[in-house]
Amino acid sequence: MDGGMIEGLLAAVFGLVGVVALLALAARYNFWRLPKPMSWPRILMYHRIQAPSADLPRGEGITATTTQFEAHLAWLASHGARFVTVSELMVAENPARMVAITFDDGYDDNYTHAWPILKKFSAPATIYLAPDMLDIDRLTPQMIVEMSAGGVEFGAHTMTHIHLPSTDDTEALAEIQASKEAVAFLAGRPCLSFAYPYGKFCDKHVVMVAATGFTSAVTTKKRILPRKKFDPLRLPRLSMVGQMNRFEFWLTITRGRYRV
Repeated sequence: MDGGMIEGLLAAVFGLVGVVALLALAARYNFWRLPKPMSWPRILMYHRIQAPSADLPRGEGITATTTQFEAHLAWLASHGARFVTVSELMVAENPARMVAITFDDGYDDNYTHAWPILKKFSAPATIYLAPDMLDIDRLTPQMIVEMSAGGVEFGAHTMTHIHLPSTDDTEALAEIQASKEAVAFLAGRPCLSFAYPYGKFCDKHVVMVAATGFTSAVTTKKRILPRKKFDPLRLPRLSMVGQMNRFEFWLTITRGRYRV
């Protein structure tokens, strides 16, 4: 076999390897999808923010590190993001480039770790509280009052973070109504936005949320839409999972999700 044939064979092998690698990436990541215009608004979903440590060098699950969170906000700010609350987004005359940062459940690290970074970027946020949720380190009433006075919006997430589809209708409505009242009392201002626990709900729960007086409700549906296509009581959010790297964050912000 002469040198030319060997070179041709090697080129074919490397080309095949490249195609296989590209197909493997395409099966895992959404980079092949068309990006959504950055002028369209985004709603981001976080839960916990903690300082990196030997046990948590990077985020995992619902927990992002302060390093990741600050990098996210820095990237968004450098690309012209206008940070707003969910309620501000819903009534803005010009929603172009608006980004609403949300946190579910009401962990106390939203105050100790997230809020200093939010203030650094002059970014408000919307925090969805489940006031009687068990087994979490919750925001204290004093923290809530301070953050509310500083521009953070507090929304409701039911009282105990119930799974609405498996809950009796009477109890579900009571949880929704009670959480609206409790959050308004804690924050010292009207509670206008709601988050469906676990992102699970049925049409009847949307009716309950509307009847209770909420003007918006967020889901866990991962989509980027122009505001004119928003359903105010079924708003999509982009999930900021802790383990995502910078490439995965970029895919999420530009495509809505990073995995296929």
